[in-house]
Amino acid sequence: MNNIYRLLSTFVVLVLLLGACTDDFEETNTDPNQPIVVPAENLFTQAQFALADRMWGRAMNFEFAMLMVQHFSQNEYAEDSRYNQNPSTFNVSWQSFYASGLNDLAEAKTLTENNETISEAVRNNRLAQIAILRVWAFQMVTDIWGDVPYSQALQPEEFPNPVYDSQQSIYSGLISEINGAIARITPDEAGFGNGDIIYGGDMALWGRFANSVKLRIGMRMADVASSEASTIVSEALSSSLGVISSNAQNAEFVFNSDQRIANPFYVDAITRDDFAISAELAIAMADKDDPRLAEYAMPNPNGEIVGLPYGLTDAASFQLKPMTSRPHDQIKEATAPAILMSYAEVEFFRAEAIERNFVSGSAESAFNNAVTASFNQWGLSDALAGQYLADNSYDAANWEESIGYEKWVALYTQGIEAWAEQRRLDEPELELPADAVTSFIPVRAFYPAVEAEANAENLSAIGFNNMEENVWWDVQ
Repeated sequence: MNNIYRLLSTFVVLVLLLGACTDDFEETNTDPNQPIVVPAENLFTQAQFALADRMWGRAMNFEFAMLMVQHFSQNEYAEDSRYNQNPSTFNVSWQSFYASGLNDLAEAKTLTENNETISEAVRNNRLAQIAILRVWAFQMVTDIWGDVPYSQALQPEEFPNPVYDSQQSIYSGLISEINGAIARITPDEAGFGNGDIIYGGDMALWGRFANSVKLRIGMRMADVASSEASTIVSEALSSSLGVISSNAQNAEFVFNSDQRIANPFYVDAITRDDFAISAELAIAMADKDDPRLAEYAMPNPNGEIVGLPYGLTDAASFQLKPMTSRPHDQIKEATAPAILMSYAEVEFFRAEAIERNFVSGSAESAFNNAVTASFNQWGLSDALAGQYLADNSYDAANWEESIGYEKWVALYTQGIEAWAEQRRLDEPELELPADAVTSFIPVRAFYPAVEAEANAENLSAIGFNNMEENVWWDVQ
């Protein structure tokens, strides 16, 4: 792990130094503000960090998605929890996804394809790692915004103003990409080793991650393309490479104690204290005697976990701030990981796939595995999970409600994924806050203002820019 972070730190320092030190470059044709050569391994490391940091960070996670799904409440500056966003809100996130993480992956792909010093098996494994992370990232991007640049994206010389692809066509492309990546993997050969923070170069685990991402893609399509989704899901769950099958195999990006590459929750908490656990989540969990609540939130000054009602005005939320519970300190540790995909999520998908007759098996067993995995993920025992499940058993007659609620709880801190699944399953049913500035709970993000300036013709072809239009797969 230290070697991996030395690569990432070296990349950051290299860019800083080359931007600052120019005295010795007068005799050359080298641009002193750009590295001459950045190895593909460093770019892959930087892409992992950039994408995990954006997915787990303030702008898209705890100040947007975790508010949309009502896991957090704002205890001051409460505009976002009342849906008072505008296109400029999403400028930085859009640019970070495309110009940073996804662009780094594109550059790493080109360098890997042209690297004549590695074997074909290693090349294929590295290209598979790049493709898997790209698919994971692009699914996240399209699930946030819907139609986005995809087929012409990241090719500025050929397509300076890329078209917006329909989300349906993007999903078709992602399936093709993930299938190609899976076919490239040779588990016992090397890939990116020291440059891989997620799995340390373990290609068998990358194969499991790839199939788990494929499973996620298939299940997201379940209501709009059931037959195709069934094929995708059954292929993923029956693959010889397997899916994530324990918490030890979770796809996680472990941040570093260096503040420049630390957990965004930690960095934010250094100067900010804007969030409490929502009363909606805290009350729901307390009603079920859910021991995970004590792992999700800190006690208030009276030693109690008290959630802050969601969507209050600035004045009302600030008044309640002193006596409401903050997110747990363990979430805000510098090295706490970003979770790209977990065993619990895989088992919830399996339970739903069984209920939809995509695959065979016991939906209740998969559901129980998912809840137990969530308990274990938060440091709680199988025994506690078993008692909780005995008191809150699976309801096959209302499987959407059972799976939807427990997935909503289990995906705490994974705001973007929690928001996607709550929109898709419509469980649990969330209430519009009385002080909301809209008449609806947002189901997509605004397209950013920077796109309206830089790519206006293609953006205008979509015909709308609001937070009310359902994305392609959200039909309920």
